[in-house]
Amino acid sequence: MAKIEKSTKHSILKILLHLLIMLVIVVILLFCVMSWINRYTRHGQYISVPDVSGMFEEEAGQALAAKGLKYEVLDYKYDKAVVEGGVIEQKPKPGAYVKDGRKVYLTLNSGKEPMRAVPDVADNSSLRAAESRLEAAGFKLDKTVYVDGDMDWVYEIRYKGEAIEAGTEIPEGSVLTIVAGNGNPVERIEEADSTTIIDSEFFE
Repeated sequence: MAKIEKSTKHSILKILLHLLIMLVIVVILLFCVMSWINRYTRHGQYISVPDVSGMFEEEAGQALAAKGLKYEVLDYKYDKAVVEGGVIEQKPKPGAYVKDGRKVYLTLNSGKEPMRAVPDVADNSSLRAAESRLEAAGFKLDKTVYVDGDMDWVYEIRYKGEAIEAGTEIPEGSVLTIVAGNGNPVERIEEADSTTIIDSEFFE
């Protein structure tokens, strides 16, 4: 009987020892896996993206590289407030926290002001239709000027105070003025023929 009890205790101890060994192995494996994940993802290591607005591409690239970041030119646009070739926009934005090696996308100033053709709206459009077409073409509108004529009928488009023909290319975003009718009739004064016909018999 004593031998059976001793054998049972020995078996239990053996099982507990095996469980303890397995637990230690699991803990070691978990520790190794978590360490690998932390190294792979650089967990907790973040970099504040520097502000490279207005910098030339090379200068911006150096500033980003100094922080452990990469860059790529995503697009070119025009901005008169930024020097040609300078950075207009960056993504992620300045101050954003990113991981080491993250790529920052830059938009540079092309230096070329985009041009747009003035739509053909004079003498064939209503005021509302003209406004819609001009704004859709990328132009801004000043206060409408009204003259005698059919109500809200567009008679002229002005740019910098001068009448402009349809199809003329001017900078995108330029301010245009629509000249439209106010509903008052147009006064037409017919000049009388000033030539006087004198009968030849008058001189006889």
